[in-house]
Amino acid sequence: THTLQPYNPENKTSQQGRSYSPRTDIYRSARLLVKNNTFDATMTSHVESLLWDIFAHVKIASSSLFIGASNYFYHSNSNSWGRQLAGDSSPESSLSHEFEDITNNFEDHSMADSHAGDGHGDDHGGSVHISYEDLYASIMFFACIYVGGQIAARLLKMPSLVGEIFVGIFLGPNLAAYVPDPVSFVMLGEIGLILLVLEAGIDIDLTMLKLIGTRGFIIAIIGSILPIAIAMAIAFAVGTDTAGSIAAGASFGPTSLGIAMNILRQGKIVNTPVGQLIVSAAVIDDMIALIILSQLGALAGEASLATILIPIFSALGFLIIGGYIAVFVLPPILDKVFYPRISKENHGSAGLALMFLLLFAMMPATYYAKSSFLLGAFLSGLVFCRKHEVHVRFVSQFKRLLQWLMRIFFAASIGFQVPIKDFGDAKVIGYGLLFTLALTGKLAVGFLVPNFNNTEKFK
Repeated sequence: THTLQPYNPENKTSQQGRSYSPRTDIYRSARLLVKNNTFDATMTSHVESLLWDIFAHVKIASSSLFIGASNYFYHSNSNSWGRQLAGDSSPESSLSHEFEDITNNFEDHSMADSHAGDGHGDDHGGSVHISYEDLYASIMFFACIYVGGQIAARLLKMPSLVGEIFVGIFLGPNLAAYVPDPVSFVMLGEIGLILLVLEAGIDIDLTMLKLIGTRGFIIAIIGSILPIAIAMAIAFAVGTDTAGSIAAGASFGPTSLGIAMNILRQGKIVNTPVGQLIVSAAVIDDMIALIILSQLGALAGEASLATILIPIFSALGFLIIGGYIAVFVLPPILDKVFYPRISKENHGSAGLALMFLLLFAMMPATYYAKSSFLLGAFLSGLVFCRKHEVHVRFVSQFKRLLQWLMRIFFAASIGFQVPIKDFGDAKVIGYGLLFTLALTGKLAVGFLVPNFNNTEKFK
């Protein structure tokens, strides 16, 4: 057994001349107890002595710290509270007065912090504060999003996004205005959309894309052009000008990749030929709608050859040339240069990091080239569509986060945008029902989808 030597602060070296501290003896005692396997009746007494020794050292250290602090405050001429603690009972340095001042200062700062979220407090050097009411409302909004999605999915047998969108409509700024700082929630939803598009690029199955072939590209073109043409025709028929008609048509062109991916996942058909066709068509539809909107911007301002042609060539260039590089050029280079330098078990993590670096470069490149930054995110993921390890790593890192970000996307990025108060106008409802005829263009495209099912029922 090993007995502890009493700790003498004046003698900081042991008999062997080595540095001495209570921690050294404590570690040495515990180590010897385990080494000698002395787990018998005597162990209790050793443990008790060890604990009492620790308590004694802590007591000595606490007393020394308190005395040192008292001496410091006593010798400080600017702190009368320190002198009061050290025993100075002069009437001009009353401890109660000092304590009252400190209490008042604490209350002042607390009041300032409580109003900082509303913009009524001091900025305290640029720090950001939130109020309790905003924090509680945000938590309740998250809970309502989840409950609304579960009600839609379990009770109404509908996609959960329907309930999440309705929660955003009811609690958003256009109706109840319950959600604080709605712009922040919209930003979170857009971040979720970027991650979803990135995963859509990783999910692309090149073998199925070859099976889809040219017909898939044609379906995407028709599925975008036909609804746009029908909506523009309806707008012209009701007397809308050219710019308004183009805007109405462009609103029916894109296929929401966020909604499409959510429904395809719930139906477990993302990796089927039909699912791959829908994902590819959604990306192309977004590109076409963006080109049309860029032309609308050119018509609204001073139209020039550059403002008309740059968005068109930029979108086509990134889609065709960028897609070719992402599928046929970069993957072989990475297989020869990048992955051999990394151990096989780290291929997923290294590929994921490289994918995000590519995303950080492609998003501004596509945006400032007058194309869609979502196309940049899709191409970044497409580079790694053959690397299963990267997909597995992405899902393991972002699955739960992406689920919540997409719930926020449907509630905020979509639900907040619905002008629900205008739905009380019969004219708005009438025009809305009329323009839904443009969706027949989307439905007609379904008849162009080839039969991928080989069962007798569908032959």
